[in-house]
Amino acid sequence: MTRRRSLRGPLIATALGALLAASCSSSDGDVKRAGVDETTTAPSSSEATTGTAIPDDVVTTDEDVTLRIGLHGIESFDPAAASPAMVGEVVLVDLLYDTLTTIDDAGVARPGLASFSANADQTVWRFELDRGAIFADGSPVTADDVSFSLERVLAGGRGSLSALRLDRIASISTSGTTTVDIEMAEPSAVLPELLASPLYGITSRASIERAAVGGDVTPNASSPYTATFDGVERVTLERRIGDGPTTITVDLFPTEDEALDAFLDGDLDWTTAPPDRVGEASEVVGSAGIVPFHGGLMLGVDAGVAPLGSDDLRRAIALAIDRQAIADTVFGPTAGPALGLIPEGVPGGDGEACRGVCGPSRDEASTLVERAFPDGQDQPLRLLVDEGQAMRGVAGVLEDQLADVGLVVETTPQPVPTYESLIAAGQQQLFVFGWLGVARTPASHLPPLFDSASPDNVTGLADPGIDEILRAAIREPIPSVRASIWRSVESAILDRVPVVPLVQFRTTGVRNPRVSGFEVRADGSVDLSGVSVTD
Repeated sequence: MTRRRSLRGPLIATALGALLAASCSSSDGDVKRAGVDETTTAPSSSEATTGTAIPDDVVTTDEDVTLRIGLHGIESFDPAAASPAMVGEVVLVDLLYDTLTTIDDAGVARPGLASFSANADQTVWRFELDRGAIFADGSPVTADDVSFSLERVLAGGRGSLSALRLDRIASISTSGTTTVDIEMAEPSAVLPELLASPLYGITSRASIERAAVGGDVTPNASSPYTATFDGVERVTLERRIGDGPTTITVDLFPTEDEALDAFLDGDLDWTTAPPDRVGEASEVVGSAGIVPFHGGLMLGVDAGVAPLGSDDLRRAIALAIDRQAIADTVFGPTAGPALGLIPEGVPGGDGEACRGVCGPSRDEASTLVERAFPDGQDQPLRLLVDEGQAMRGVAGVLEDQLADVGLVVETTPQPVPTYESLIAAGQQQLFVFGWLGVARTPASHLPPLFDSASPDNVTGLADPGIDEILRAAIREPIPSVRASIWRSVESAILDRVPVVPLVQFRTTGVRNPRVSGFEVRADGSVDLSGVSVTD
């Protein structure tokens, strides 16, 4: 195994900070909630068609339905600037902007604003906009708007998770007003799945440029809604086409506590609850909705740094760890045990990937430790974390659990800048880091972290066999076959133990019993198609 230097390790550390800020809590309050010009060759219509246009939407005549949502901590209405770690921001941009594609519960990409097809070798994707797609001001959604929107995301470069997940794009070109061709740097069948993320919502070039020179900053929605603002405290969305609630009011609160107070006063139908108030909310509504979020923590186990080249030792570490105990002790209801490398709520994982690989299995782990160190452990294993309270808490639980199977671990908490630079440099024995997806697809989770050519590969894993399977999944055009390949590569990676999945964060939502059918998914996208409200 060859150790390689990560170029983007600091970005993973930044993602960790955002995740902890959005998902962590403590009773004493110390931890806060936590331009390309090249022209492409267009694919023919007979080649690898994977999506067809949705018929033009029509205005529904259903009885008026108003859905009241409360969000907190909103800093941006712009999908190109929204943070994938902040569920509220993603929910809001999803309500305001539609994407080129959508993804169903089986993980299959479907047409959104556009139909799509690929050439034979999956290197050029053509998106044909629905000619009935219009912005809220009545102007058509054009190919230029699509190119402009995606180029704005890509301009984020190495500092943007959204941009990094699209780093296989080589160029974007347009033909006429409705055709967009995206050329890939290498064959890829997963681009339509990635583009379903709300962070790739299509914005109006004219509206964004007006805002840039001090003009109207009201979002010109590409979703089925027209948005109006009441100061900085409320966005009102009125449906103009399609299905869903007639009206959605989105109240914006400075804090999550204030949003929950409004919910408990009967002013909201859905919001999130702080961890220390989940019980209080549950007493009122009967139950709290726990939604898995597609981010979490992993323990890096660098096999390129002695003595972790020992298969027995790495397996012992994985089997010694009780993930449920970490979730309960450090995070409470904001996290649960990670089930694998593909997070719960992301189609493609089997939910059992960790079984037999991850612990807790103390006796088996102890036996493997004795085999790895027949003469005893001569040096403690080093564990790197940042100096935040949550990370210290995780480290403390890990030290105790590994000690129970005969392993001595010394934690070295570091200031965040130092922690980031050390992760980027590599050569860490054990280290806790955060991982965050952007889209609800394994392509947003496995290749970036475990392909040996990926600059986000902070674990040092360099396995040609795993690389081959990862690329096979990315290139496989048949979704059901691709899903099977994802599961096989997840199992192969876990068997090598470059990481131990620790916890997956959760969104703790509360819903008024008068509302049914409102769903917030793992990536923060929302499903409004089945919403009904009874008074």
